[in-house]
Amino acid sequence: MLLDRYKINLSSIASGATATTINIPISLELQLVDQSELVETVFVDVETEKAINPIIDYEKVRFTPIDLNNEQINSIIYVVDLLGNTTYGSIGFTDDDIKYENDSFKQTFLNLNFYDSDNPLSQNLVTYVTLYSEIKPSDLLATNGVSGSMGQPKPANQIPITYVLNSPLFNQRSFSEGYYLYDYKDELAIGEYKYLYMRASFNNAKTGKSTNMMVKDVALPIDSLIHQLYTRFKLIRTNSGFSYQIDNTYNGDGSINPNNITYSNNQSLNSVVVNLYEINAI
Repeated sequence: MLLDRYKINLSSIASGATATTINIPISLELQLVDQSELVETVFVDVETEKAINPIIDYEKVRFTPIDLNNEQINSIIYVVDLLGNTTYGSIGFTDDDIKYENDSFKQTFLNLNFYDSDNPLSQNLVTYVTLYSEIKPSDLLATNGVSGSMGQPKPANQIPITYVLNSPLFNQRSFSEGYYLYDYKDELAIGEYKYLYMRASFNNAKTGKSTNMMVKDVALPIDSLIHQLYTRFKLIRTNSGFSYQIDNTYNGDGSINPNNITYSNNQSLNSVVVNLYEINAI
């Protein structure tokens, strides 16, 4: 703040003067003397807000599988084909491995990794599902003429390498791990959807071999393999809740050939089959 300074010399004032005056100019313009409030509102509050992490809702919700008619699916079946080997016996397991449920059998699993993109150079892993081998009712020999009625397991070369995920509402005693998918609640607004891209690998605990899978059952050139590694899942949010579909039209190369997904027309079962094949490069 600028001030005008005046010097009064008493000797210059005439003796006996009674009306000596000094003119002091008065300005009507406002001058800010203390700017603490401005500092608080413009700087401190703004910087404090920047320093506080945004509120993120980490609550996850459950997505239920539905078919192309938006009806809930009872079963998801993953079928593994290792260059024509489709049974446990054909990949090195013995009958006793199955009968006694040895660790080599129980620790053999199908791993499903879900990414936010099918571009391996920029994708992020969102979630994963691990499906362990187990003896299913369909893997049991018939007892008293009834198939799968708590009999002995079939020979290893008659038990297919399949992983069946059943709705716990449809079959409470069945394996349901991986039947539902989970994602953050605030990822989707009502009426929106997004895609996840699943890439599978099969891990054989009997041989210690891990095999990457693709969605085609033919040998392909190396340059074409990158487009046949993923199965696309469509996550949907509607007024009625959260659901997902397994896309039976998606091909990473943009072609319109049928994919590896088959929906069942049997409404009593209402299932979907996902075929996975060992990578076979030319």
